[in-house]
Amino acid sequence: MPSDPAAWTVVRELIDAGELAKLVETVTTLDEPARREVAAELPGHIAVARQRAYQPRANNEAARERALLATQEELLGRKERGEISQHEFEQSWSMIWIYHGPKPDYGLPDTNGWIEPMRIAGAGTISSAKAVVTWINRRDFDRWDLAGDPTAAFEPLIEVIAARPAAWQADLAARLALRLRPTRRRDPRNLNLPLSLALFRRTGATPPEHDPLVVGWVSEEPRRDDPLRDHLVPRIFEAEGVGRRLRDDRAWLSFLCGLAAKGEVSRDLLLDGCRRRFLRGGDGPDLRFFARLHEQLEPTPAELAPHAIDYARLLPTAPGPVAELSLRHLRALPALDPADVVEALEGLLFRAEAGLVRAGLSWLRESLQHAPKRADDLSPALAMAFGHESWTVQETAVRLVVRHARHFTEAGLETLREGTGTLPPDLHNRLAAAIGGEPVEETEPVPDPEEVFVPQRLPAPRMPVPAVAPPGTARELAELCLDETPQAAERTLAAFVHLATRAPEALRTALAPVAETDDWRLTREEWREHGTWMLVLARDLVYPGRALETQSHVVINQLRREKGLPPVVHDEPDRLPEPKRASPMHRFILRRYDEIRTAARAGTLPPLLLARPALSTGHVDPDELVAGLETLEAAGIEPLPADFQQALLRLPREIDPAVAARAARLASDPGRRAARWLAGDGLPDPVVRVTQAGPFDGMGYGIWMSTTVEAAPTGLPLVDELLAEQPRHVHSVFDGHLGGMLDRWPAILPSHREVVAAHLIGHQPLPPPAQMPSGVLRDLAETAGPAGSALALLLAYRIFPRPYSENDTAPPLRALRRLAAAGDLPAEHLGAVLAQRVLSDEITLRVLVDRLDAEARHGMHHEVWRILTTAMPPLLPENTAHPTKAHIDLVDLAARVARWSEARGELPPLTAFAARRGTGRVLRLARALTAQLG
Repeated sequence: MPSDPAAWTVVRELIDAGELAKLVETVTTLDEPARREVAAELPGHIAVARQRAYQPRANNEAARERALLATQEELLGRKERGEISQHEFEQSWSMIWIYHGPKPDYGLPDTNGWIEPMRIAGAGTISSAKAVVTWINRRDFDRWDLAGDPTAAFEPLIEVIAARPAAWQADLAARLALRLRPTRRRDPRNLNLPLSLALFRRTGATPPEHDPLVVGWVSEEPRRDDPLRDHLVPRIFEAEGVGRRLRDDRAWLSFLCGLAAKGEVSRDLLLDGCRRRFLRGGDGPDLRFFARLHEQLEPTPAELAPHAIDYARLLPTAPGPVAELSLRHLRALPALDPADVVEALEGLLFRAEAGLVRAGLSWLRESLQHAPKRADDLSPALAMAFGHESWTVQETAVRLVVRHARHFTEAGLETLREGTGTLPPDLHNRLAAAIGGEPVEETEPVPDPEEVFVPQRLPAPRMPVPAVAPPGTARELAELCLDETPQAAERTLAAFVHLATRAPEALRTALAPVAETDDWRLTREEWREHGTWMLVLARDLVYPGRALETQSHVVINQLRREKGLPPVVHDEPDRLPEPKRASPMHRFILRRYDEIRTAARAGTLPPLLLARPALSTGHVDPDELVAGLETLEAAGIEPLPADFQQALLRLPREIDPAVAARAARLASDPGRRAARWLAGDGLPDPVVRVTQAGPFDGMGYGIWMSTTVEAAPTGLPLVDELLAEQPRHVHSVFDGHLGGMLDRWPAILPSHREVVAAHLIGHQPLPPPAQMPSGVLRDLAETAGPAGSALALLLAYRIFPRPYSENDTAPPLRALRRLAAAGDLPAEHLGAVLAQRVLSDEITLRVLVDRLDAEARHGMHHEVWRILTTAMPPLLPENTAHPTKAHIDLVDLAARVARWSEARGELPPLTAFAARRGTGRVLRLARALTAQLG
């Protein structure tokens, strides 16, 4: 027990009350025995203080729980007494948390309010600085709620520490600093950084050499009057992590440059620090700040010249921005030693960055022009350039030698001849003609064994398989009815209509558990999913005549009951989405559900559906369609309009004449219409156009493509409405409700896939999950009808997906190969889109060439040639552009697939390209391909 219990009692009461000012005053006036006794009691009080801080919130939470339970008991009692129905009970129960129970009391005390008083008491009473650091950094005291100026939160703690001896304070500051850890994420151990810095500023002590302390210091806003400035500015260039922390910081950049401009910090210190940091190495983000600082200081040639060797050492391996500035300053030095120039160029010319290599060659050219007598000194660099992996670099080096050959002595020429062994034959012979040497024979390279092409056959396109029959019993239907997959949905609809007209009691019994399903979607203003409509059909069958209220009606009646008013009976609204709230294809699907529900409630449901697909592609069987019409006609029943018109749209493109002749005997109006469609007087192929719509959509967002569909009227109102309503441009923010049931769209028009593709284009650029699933493209490829620019666009953007989009390329590649095997691939359209994507930097030419090469080797060589006839001409390099390895490989690929496909016929853009002056490899390949095609 403490000898002076009054001291601990006073301190404990102040801690529990959170009175920091009085606590500071009390602790700083304690004598040594009282301090020791208080320090001994503090650890045992941590659990007590924490529990007291959390108790008000625990009490409030218990009160909320009691109020909630009372509300639930009252609601259960009202249900048992019959005051509310089961439906009203379920709705009210789900709304308890919104409309019942007390709200949380945000005025309760802070649960972290006990931490700082405990830290202050320990800092003022614990004897050693080491023990105080351990106390302050206890995990019990971790907190994440320090907002605003963190130094202000530590002021009472600093005031207590200030009462200790100066040497003790300096020791504490150093120990706190050494506790800091390097981390990219917030670490509780680093939350005392402001306290450590504040103590260093107060005591004037020298901070220890600790990298996390420097990183923490530069994380603050720079201050001109900071006493730590002279200590820590030189360490900025040494501490690990500073560069990454300051990589995009403009404030520190301006601050350091301002200090240098006013002479408060030496320019030599900053420039030398940047150079040392460059020479230590690192990646681009770590060195970005120092590169910007170096350039913003604008070093003079007098400051740079003594360090030319250092800048030359940076050229071979430094990150791009550092190498660029080094090269730029070296080129500006007027009297650079020729040996230094050679060393710099030798280190630079083998870098991978094309821009740096071109700059190095430009420097070499300038050196030859301004000092021709130094040509022999530069010959080793030129000889090394002959061995560069880039043909363009080799050709440029050869061109420089040929132009300045007269300036080289025999010794320089011999150096150059020794480096010609790595040059291709054409460049070797050009160089030999200018500087001497033995020419070599220019022969076409012998293809590697794997280059010998063995024609492969694409797998035969998968034939459509028969669709699975609808469930035959009510129990099977009940198990399947909420399945959202396209095949299950069509089977469910057909089975429901069949069983509802033949075995309604058995169906009612089987669907009773389904009807009891609590689904919040039933109260929405719109029903947009298959599962929602099937729940509604089940409830109508099990509870005939019961209306389904919308959410707004539920809330209104709930409020009326709470006020003692009778509920208002509302007429059930139409739950079919409005045209502006649903894509045309989606709304067309939902019409069938709506008409089935309307007919079932009116007792006019026909005994069968006509539009049930017979094949996996979504096509109906013409013979089954005629048989169904005969059945309905014999019973004097009209088919449902949307179902009948969907059935006509699902007819295959080729009809057996015997089936058409059988249909001609139908006498009803739907029968005669179907007979005309079966006889070939149905829907002509609509015209689909894809165009660039314009830069903006009126809301500041770019529109990438626009599609139009022109179709001849059919006389069927729902079909004409579907085809007249143009495909939507879907906005990723405002139109997320569009595009429902995308996986069922191919089966709406299985004989006109280009029309479906036109409607899908608006959903291609959306982010997941609103965008078109890639599997839809595979399903679309298995349907029938012309394929044009719309389908090509979808293929081009799914084979090479955009960033942050669905990147599963397997389905679109299967679609590509299936279309190619069937002879339906819109190859020329696809080539044009792919070329445009390369020109707009959406994909690289290298990636495109590699993909086309792989597809050609696996049997698509005919189609790849057709793709290249439109893709290659715009991708050939301009007159002023240097061809890259990808350009050479593009023309080489075209030559190979043209040979494999035995292609013939002139390509005017290729002929014009091949007619250019020059002897480069890309031109030679283009000339050979032109001759081959002729």
